[in-house]
Amino acid sequence: MGATALAEPQIIKISSKRQITIPAKFYEGGSFKEYALATWTDDGLLIQPLDVDNEDVTVDILRYLIGQGCEGEDLIARYQEMKRKIIPVSTKLDEAERDIVEGRVDSYENMRARLRERYGF
Repeated sequence: MGATALAEPQIIKISSKRQITIPAKFYEGGSFKEYALATWTDDGLLIQPLDVDNEDVTVDILRYLIGQGCEGEDLIARYQEMKRKIIPVSTKLDEAERDIVEGRVDSYENMRARLRERYGF
């Protein structure tokens, strides 16, 4: 769908529970998924797609940044910067399981002995 089709404004209804429905052409054309980022701007409410791999981490990052006074494009830029630094726990668990299966893990006693030998602990 072209940008011109998406640029045409459309009236939407706000429910009694303050909910809105994103029109299908905006939802599909904007690559929305389960979450969106809503930001108040000088021109009104800006709703942008938000790709969330780990909901808890994302919410924590956004709460932190909002608490720091970030908003609008600055919020988005800082969120993207911080998200790149987050390593999902599931990734590390998968890596640890592969290390065990492939024999790259040793006992505590052996690792302790190597550290003592190497560093004099």
